[in-house]
Amino acid sequence: MSTSYRLILSLAGIVLGGSALAVQPPEPPAPPAAPAAPSKKITISMDSGDGYALVDSSEDSVTMAGRDVDGQQIKQLQRSLKGHFLWFRDQGKGYVTQDAALLARVRDAWKPSQQLGLQMSGLGKQMSEHGKAMGELGSKMGVHGAAQANGGTRDAQQLQTLGRQQQELGRKMGEAARRQAQATTETARRAAGREVERLQQQMEDAQDAMEEVNDRIAATQEREAAKVDALSRQMDQRGKPMETLGKQMEALGRQQEKASKAADKTTRQVIAQALSEGKAKLVR
Repeated sequence: MSTSYRLILSLAGIVLGGSALAVQPPEPPAPPAAPAAPSKKITISMDSGDGYALVDSSEDSVTMAGRDVDGQQIKQLQRSLKGHFLWFRDQGKGYVTQDAALLARVRDAWKPSQQLGLQMSGLGKQMSEHGKAMGELGSKMGVHGAAQANGGTRDAQQLQTLGRQQQELGRKMGEAARRQAQATTETARRAAGREVERLQQQMEDAQDAMEEVNDRIAATQEREAAKVDALSRQMDQRGKPMETLGKQMEALGRQQEKASKAADKTTRQVIAQALSEGKAKLVR
């Protein structure tokens, strides 16, 4: 089995969360649970240092970073403060500043990271569109695979078992791929990447086993096998752009991590200035 053919079938599983040869198109995996948050629109970045949150009450938007962010306290401030404010923790105590100049520095610092995030979302949408087309081809392959399976009950049962296995692996790969695309640190992104690779290897093993069954069936049903091969070639062509998009997302992810670190550094400098100049109020 060629590496490219394996990759195409695995990528189809990532998007649709199922087997490429299942008779019925599988349901897509449920999206990962959103992180606990004090408002509707949230960006979480960085995971070290005292926590802080840049809040725009008018848009219900929050950018959070660091440890021990007090979501309840931020909610209360959103109800009492208008416009933008920066909440942060220092020596275990919560503070807030609405100094216009300081807030402008923080907003400007985070713009590059936010823009890169939008670009990654756009690439993710393109990958989803390609994956949807691949899933439709996979569904057609499933129909022909079922026709092949009619040649023997044992082969049909084995195909069904492998199909369910691929469906579960595809669901897990979809979750891991989304975690990788949404990761805001190199550690999280690498961990998700390793999980995708591990699951893809299992998907390839299952696909190898499925191909062995299909080969036996194809010996007596050459016409159906020819149709499956034609669909496989179409799927191979559909999958090529996804590899390019994946590399672009990885590159953007590295840029976003760098931009987030720079923004975090600027924000912490602003916090220190707010404290030293008395421009931050203790939240009681």
